Amino acid sequence: MGFLRRLLGGGGASSGEEAGIWPIYVQCRKCKEPLKGRIDMRNEPSLDEDDNWVVRKGLMGSGENYCFQTVEVIFTFDPQKKNIIDSEVIGGELITAEEYATLLQQQQQSREGE
Repeated sequence: MGFLRRLLGGGGASSGEEAGIWPIYVQCRKCKEPLKGRIDMRNEPSLDEDDNWVVRKGLMGSGENYCFQTVEVIFTFDPQKKNIIDSEVIGGELITAEEYATLLQQQQQSREGE
């Protein structure tokens, strides 16, 4: 699951992120808006019947594109909350922090050009 660790920024404190916070980057399938969220690993995971930790998160964009679709992200972590063992995104797709920054910049440039 190294791919997911790269997608989510490694799960540790990096580039100003707090310890125990996992950043989430997704792109809405409908309007293509890049969205950013975060998981607080101390408070948000719930224990499932297999002793794994599950986080379910809903992300919604700014509404500038008249799209109010919620992108739902579901992550399953191992019992130590260190590694993602499964992930599902409904209504969008996971992207990297770099892709998020690029898409956000492109979106801002297209707004300025209008």
